[in-house]
Amino acid sequence: MNNLKKVGLTALATTLVTSASVAGELSVSGSAALSYTGLSSASGTNPWAMGDSVKFNGGGDLDNGMTVSVYYELDGGTYDDYNLKLGMGDAGTLSFSGASSSGSGVDKLKDIVPNAYTPVYEATDATDDGLIDASGNTQTGQWGYDVTVGDVALSASYNPKPGTAAAPQEAETGYAIVYSGLMDGLELSAGMFDDGDNAENETYGAKYTMGSVTAAYQITKVDYTATTSTDQDAQHYGISVAINENLSVSAGRQEIEFDGAADDEVNTGLGGSYTMGSISMKYGLNSLESKGGSNTAEDIDASIFSVSFAF
Repeated sequence: MNNLKKVGLTALATTLVTSASVAGELSVSGSAALSYTGLSSASGTNPWAMGDSVKFNGGGDLDNGMTVSVYYELDGGTYDDYNLKLGMGDAGTLSFSGASSSGSGVDKLKDIVPNAYTPVYEATDATDDGLIDASGNTQTGQWGYDVTVGDVALSASYNPKPGTAAAPQEAETGYAIVYSGLMDGLELSAGMFDDGDNAENETYGAKYTMGSVTAAYQITKVDYTATTSTDQDAQHYGISVAINENLSVSAGRQEIEFDGAADDEVNTGLGGSYTMGSISMKYGLNSLESKGGSNTAEDIDASIFSVSFAF
């Protein structure tokens, strides 16, 4: 009886070990980081903050030659972004976004203008107008597909149920195409986003890289279905320069015309990044004028700085 128990336990232990060996492993990455965000509109707020993001990555090869990868970000104690991707070789990559991390469709072309730190519209306020997904882009539960054929890169996204049970919405679809075969260093791009029954948006751009210099120009139209919502026409351009392998600088400008508004919203910014061994430092000066097209809105200036330590 005791021998039978031993055999049974040994077989069970062997089964558990074998099953455990099939489980995947996740690598963890993060950094010690400190940031400063000084706003002219919030002078009484403490500008200092510490980084609180941990990233988990895993993946491997499948028996049929495909690859699979999974990504999770633990940000501020909650799972902020996570996705799953299936690599099918020349047939492209199929992805699913669990939350806020699609990367497909119009996410490829939301902002093609280079910067050394942050886009010119960041930090000054909580609203990023003038982008192709400014009307909304529900990434939770969104499918994506990316494939490259010769000099053409194609990307698509689809969310069949972007709303909630209480407030259902029509499906959202996004498409992006980038062509790089015209001349060395030049990328021409176009994208379309159908935000269900909310808006139909489009964007076009060109980016050129020559040596250590990259420049880009992009125009975007946000056309709402409802007449009570304000359409947006934006142009965004900028340049970044790698001074050397450690130092990069950038400058950019975004102008947004709101239908019927008195003025155009203007976002401008300067940025820089410097790496010294295991220490990375970044600095930006962003400015917002005529927010939402209002000629009475207060101008906002943002001073942004971060330092991170790799170990």
